[in-house]
Amino acid sequence: MKRALCLLLSAVLLLGLFAGCGKQTTPETTAAAGTETTAAAETETTGEAPKKHVKNLVIGTTTANTTFNLYGQTDIFGRINYVNFCRANWIYEDENGDLQPFFFTSFEISEDGKVLDFTWPTTAVWSDGEKVTWDDIDFTFRFLKDTAKSSSFIHLVSVEPTGDDSGRITFSEPDVYGWLSGSATMQGLLPKHVWEKFEGTDDYKNYTEPDAAVGCGPYKLVSYDVDAQVSYYEAIPENNYHGEITVDSVTIKTYADQTAIMMALNAGEIDCYYAYSTPIDATLIDLISDSAVDPGESIYAGEDQITFGMTRPAGSDYQFRLAVTKAMDWNLLTDAIGGGYGEVPRAGIIPPSCTGYLDGLPQFAQDVDEANRILDEAGYKDVNNDGIREFPDGSEMKILIVPQYSKKMDLRNRIAEVLIDNLKAVGVNAYVDQEIIVSSEVWESNIQAGNYDIAIGYTTAGMARHTSAFRYYVYEPKPGTERSASWLWGTYTDEEFNSTVWRMLNASSREEYVSCIQWLQQEAADTLFGCALSWTSCFYPYRTDKYEGWYNRPSWGVVNDELWYSLTSK
Repeated sequence: MKRALCLLLSAVLLLGLFAGCGKQTTPETTAAAGTETTAAAETETTGEAPKKHVKNLVIGTTTANTTFNLYGQTDIFGRINYVNFCRANWIYEDENGDLQPFFFTSFEISEDGKVLDFTWPTTAVWSDGEKVTWDDIDFTFRFLKDTAKSSSFIHLVSVEPTGDDSGRITFSEPDVYGWLSGSATMQGLLPKHVWEKFEGTDDYKNYTEPDAAVGCGPYKLVSYDVDAQVSYYEAIPENNYHGEITVDSVTIKTYADQTAIMMALNAGEIDCYYAYSTPIDATLIDLISDSAVDPGESIYAGEDQITFGMTRPAGSDYQFRLAVTKAMDWNLLTDAIGGGYGEVPRAGIIPPSCTGYLDGLPQFAQDVDEANRILDEAGYKDVNNDGIREFPDGSEMKILIVPQYSKKMDLRNRIAEVLIDNLKAVGVNAYVDQEIIVSSEVWESNIQAGNYDIAIGYTTAGMARHTSAFRYYVYEPKPGTERSASWLWGTYTDEEFNSTVWRMLNASSREEYVSCIQWLQQEAADTLFGCALSWTSCFYPYRTDKYEGWYNRPSWGVVNDELWYSLTSK
């Protein structure tokens, strides 16, 4: 009865969300209507049957449909541009984790890792009809380095043409592979004629005029309705430099919550779901009532994790850290985080879906008797017989647990509750200081100061792909930057550990990257400076009745860089 009521309320919510007649806005940059792409127009006479194009793919999301800024990363426009939509990113990563050309139609890294030679599509056009030129490429790198202050280009020396359709980027350090594997997959070309007015200022971050959405990717923004939370896009035929665009147009609808998304999928109102690093909650998967809806399950690269405060008495002791991992109820944590879809992690932190995963490390398991034995032998005794252990010197021991301030505070707090109960069961007093999690600023200032014994954090799928969870364990800043840099949330001061993280992120080759990240996994297993809390499945559902050619990319779902070229009508 409760479930039926939930379904009814969700259906009403869906109707209410799109019944309004909000004012529709059409960007000034929109080309003339009536330019619909057809399979016949784009397919040469080769004797093969033409691909059956998708006339209009409808994507559902829970991310706001309000801001349309090519550089920005907010709202659904910014997030879907991660997968080469209106923005043309320099490259993308395929299903095997290999780097593939996109706007760079080919690229080659020098042996010393300092030079990138590339080609680019001289046929590309901006969505306002302007032709893409070398000036746009040159401008983009100058803008990213000097105005946006991108850390990827600290050592950028020059960007120069080497031919009509080729160029060369030179760094003073071997930064090419690190940039390509990191931000280049979610960073792309900017139109000079739109963004040059913002050189030297921060005003570009909040720019919302219609030309803020001008890009040279496979799609252009045609119209949007902020009141109804809907946006509409059409393919740009000239920008088929990555292959034949088989999805002629795309509609993106924003829904109030994930339950509404599931109802819309069942009703056939949308074809698939997309939201960056926000898969459908596993507890909602049983809402699927139509056999044509595939749950889109895959192994998630992101994870919830803990970090020990290794500059404080408890966290600095390996025996204490080991005892905590023995006391933890790993099955309960996995169920709480993954909704029954997941597995207890191993000691190397990163899950198998990440590049360079090191197999064979020990899997965690709860052993309360062993946790008690370890604490006893390490000198954490209950001196005054009140049921609570003291430090080996006899002083009071209270373990401060700090959940990351985020929109998922309910889950973070639930994890904290489990850890507090687990530690209590072995005589350790643990608590959460609510004053530390009143805002993101207060939380981060405490984390950067190392004001925690156990910190609960999270790595998104985007971060996990190259930067990895290890970035959140770093204590020392990137060489050449200040200690005040963001995300310095770790307390493991070991010089080799910190230098290896930065060497990994600045690796000059895939081989060097894998070597570094496997060393880091072994170090995590050996020292237990932190650990993953669960390795879970993720869900990005989609319908299978109208289209074929879906590829469910792990952690991202079916809305990925390949979708626009592989999806066809049945």
